[in-house]
Amino acid sequence: MNSSFLDLPLNQIFLGDCLKLLKQLPDECVDLIVSSPPYNIGKEYEAKKALEKYLEEQTIILQECSRILKKTGSLFWQVGAFSNQGSLIPLDIRFFPILESCGLIPRNRIIWIRQHGLHARNKFSCRHETILWFTKSNEYIFNLDSIRVPQKYQNKKHYKGQKKGELSCNPKGKNPGDIWLFRNVKHNHEEQTIHPCQFPEDLISRIILATTQTNDIVFDPYMGSGTVAVVSRNHQRNFMGSEIEEKYYHIAVRRLEEKPNQTNHFPNLKSLRNYVEKTGENIEKYRFDMQTGKKATERKKAKIFPEEYHRQELEHRLLYEESAFSADLRNEDRPIDVNLNGGRSKKKVKIDQSSDKNFKQLEIEL
Repeated sequence: MNSSFLDLPLNQIFLGDCLKLLKQLPDECVDLIVSSPPYNIGKEYEAKKALEKYLEEQTIILQECSRILKKTGSLFWQVGAFSNQGSLIPLDIRFFPILESCGLIPRNRIIWIRQHGLHARNKFSCRHETILWFTKSNEYIFNLDSIRVPQKYQNKKHYKGQKKGELSCNPKGKNPGDIWLFRNVKHNHEEQTIHPCQFPEDLISRIILATTQTNDIVFDPYMGSGTVAVVSRNHQRNFMGSEIEEKYYHIAVRRLEEKPNQTNHFPNLKSLRNYVEKTGENIEKYRFDMQTGKKATERKKAKIFPEEYHRQELEHRLLYEESAFSADLRNEDRPIDVNLNGGRSKKKVKIDQSSDKNFKQLEIEL
């Protein structure tokens, strides 16, 4: 590294163009880069540009990112799609050769699925985004034990041989895989700020825990509302980054401070809940920026679901949609949707998954 650890602007967010900050940083000074660049699809916080011009600009940024990344480091680049006059171009397809041209090595193409999104009329509605994971070399960090999830069959054992009766799976859990279902940060999510598109903290936690060690440096050139900074700090990592929009920069700073502003407001419900849990103060004294109700709710009264819950919900929904479609093809009665009109039931619904006489019925508990 060309500069001492102390010379870096650690645990700071730079207000301004990320390229200016990148050019000031020395070679191989960060352990992880994780970000979501502007998608160039005309959202309110980004100017719509020609796709090729956009990719040229991104190439310059990624060349600098590659330069400052350590040889043991990783880069996670989360992208969506570019829409133009009815055509839809998955941006990961265009970013892949750019990242390779920067000397980076592909490791995973992670699919981040969500149940909801923009509806389409003349093509299938988009229900996923992509996270590209590249490394600087083959000597990279991957802490699988830090991110394991429960096995599908947690108590499955060997039934014969020398290991008969012993667990046949890793008791610590399994690899979470490359399909992720973290809930999108939208309505009723305690992390939601005024930023229209922000990372879920749990998603960033998986990335940071998997590819860095304590006190490593995490860099986000497009810091947005500050999720990467908040999660890095919470897991004893250092962070650096930039944000060009002043209103989002101030949101990020407020999230890191976790204290009320002059009007007793917090940037989101999570920072408000964290504050009252630490101080013991009455939650009704404060508000958060996106609050619509009369008072904020305490965390103990809220339902916060893990990724596994959202995976099951999505599986159930896709199973129902495809079973209903198959029933229509065969002129059969559609299966009952127990969630009809937002209702919910614990009863079991039998869904025919086959088209022949030897069909099997699958019972799903919703």
